[in-house]
Amino acid sequence: MRWIQMKKKIITLSLIGILLISLLSGCGKSEDKEAAKSTEPDIMQVRSICKLATVECYYHNVAKSEKPAGTGIWHFGEKDRQFWIEYTGTVKLGIDMSKVQMKVNGTDVTVTIPEAEVQQVNVDDDSYNSDSYIFSEDGINKNEITAEDATGAVENARNEMIKTAEENTALLVNAQERAKKMIENYIMQLGETTGTEYQITWKYE
Repeated sequence: MRWIQMKKKIITLSLIGILLISLLSGCGKSEDKEAAKSTEPDIMQVRSICKLATVECYYHNVAKSEKPAGTGIWHFGEKDRQFWIEYTGTVKLGIDMSKVQMKVNGTDVTVTIPEAEVQQVNVDDDSYNSDSYIFSEDGINKNEITAEDATGAVENARNEMIKTAEENTALLVNAQERAKKMIENYIMQLGETTGTEYQITWKYE
């Protein structure tokens, strides 16, 4: 009777041992998979790189605005007024990181990136003041340039910078190539760390 009980205990312990080995083996495989996954190029890292890979351009220019003469008897003798503002500003060019896609198949990495675009425009408030404006002659009846008109001139300056940057294809290509190079460096450095030789294929939106 005692021998039978001991036999049951041995069988029970054996089953527990097998179960533990199976569980540990499963955990090991899971951890191996997670470790392998963590060493692959990561899309969130790639998108963060794109956010940093911008090209900043400085502009020092003159923007032109116009204020037409009013109509009606109260505006008799007014002239159309032109005025110019000298300004300094910056334009940032880059690619939309949300549109960047990546597929990893073993050592083959396919990265899809969009064309670069104007992402941010700033007119430096310190670069202009009341002395920065040049006005055309007034008429008999004054067609005054108001603060609202001056604000419109600054907006014209901003639009002019956007237009100039969008028409500069060399700058846009440079911004895209900068992002591409930084992504490539990230993937290659990751490959060197893990001993993996990645092959990158580029696709363009």
